[in-house]
Amino acid sequence: MPPSVGSSRTTTASSTGTETYLHYKPSHNHHHRHHISLSSGLPASGSATVATVSSVLSSGKGHLLVNSSTRSFVQVRLPHDRIELELVDVWATLIPARVATSVVSHLKQELPNDPHSLLHLRRLVKEVEVNQQDSTLKTSDQSFLHLLICSIDAVPSEGEIRRILLPMTEHPAANINDNRLFVPVIRKAPKYPALTKQQSKEWSDGTWPIMWRGNPHAIISELPSEDEVLYKKHIEKLLELTEKAHNEGEIPMATLIVDPVTYEIVASAVDTRNSSNNPLAHSTMTCIAKVAEKELRRRQKEAAILDETKEPPPQAYLCHNLQLITTHEPCAMCSMAMVHSRISRLVYIKNMPLSGGIDRSSGAGYGIHWNKQLNWRFETWKWEGQSILLYDIDEAINA
Repeated sequence: MPPSVGSSRTTTASSTGTETYLHYKPSHNHHHRHHISLSSGLPASGSATVATVSSVLSSGKGHLLVNSSTRSFVQVRLPHDRIELELVDVWATLIPARVATSVVSHLKQELPNDPHSLLHLRRLVKEVEVNQQDSTLKTSDQSFLHLLICSIDAVPSEGEIRRILLPMTEHPAANINDNRLFVPVIRKAPKYPALTKQQSKEWSDGTWPIMWRGNPHAIISELPSEDEVLYKKHIEKLLELTEKAHNEGEIPMATLIVDPVTYEIVASAVDTRNSSNNPLAHSTMTCIAKVAEKELRRRQKEAAILDETKEPPPQAYLCHNLQLITTHEPCAMCSMAMVHSRISRLVYIKNMPLSGGIDRSSGAGYGIHWNKQLNWRFETWKWEGQSILLYDIDEAINA
């Protein structure tokens, strides 16, 4: 990792029509400014809180400019994204609900590895969701569930499926006189995860139901113009942070976490690997850690005033539905941190071809934001506007 060296910077701004462009003249040092892109330059703002879109636009501060005919962000999608529904044959059966946990545990021990990933499918489904013509299948207090066993490609033989299910028929709680129980049947199921919540509903109609595990908001094809305005303002804040980091001898990378409802910047951070001697002190990891510290303080304060007779409220995921905006494509470690904390949207400026964990052409090609093997997905948008100047950084550095 090259050492950070102080540098001077000459900045000029020129305006033409409704757009402002920033031009930087880099000095010759280890971190040079690098042209990326900024459409409609936004004056720097020291405020970390934005109340509403309308208040920002009407405040007169910054003269936020948006060219409505030009989109500055492009969505990062993966080559394996599929639009058409493809089906696979699966084994399913009807079981008493009270033995569901035991049956699932038994199947995990008995079934071979499945050649198809069925993680996007619901394992247990109520009768009403599978068979609309028989939506009241009950006997006394005993309810029933449909169980997804495995794909036919995993176990082609019905006889083998019956053999695997046989021990469960002798379970004490399964002693019910109904000849449909534990009888394997073939059903159609979506072979791949849906791309949107709406698509998951459509694909589940007439097939085995999908469990939507992505961002609860449907994936959109382009950003609303108001979002673009705010992200451009946040990018100006990122540029301020990278300048400060560079001057302090840090790697000039920066991250913001934003609440999309209040427009508040919840946390901000720069890369501090140089000063901390901590190889994990990436700007994204530090930013998420700051959110964690805030949440811990909130929960401690809440616990202190909570009536002991009352149950504590359920705790949500750390960054559930918050948005992360950063200068460089996050590495695999930071991308997984976003999955675990449930970030809903990522926005970044520059690809990191050798170390990135998002774009399919970056790093090892993980595409973590949209990887079907993970239990969370988040929208990702990359800057493709006009010229932004970022410091040159070794593309092999993990951002």
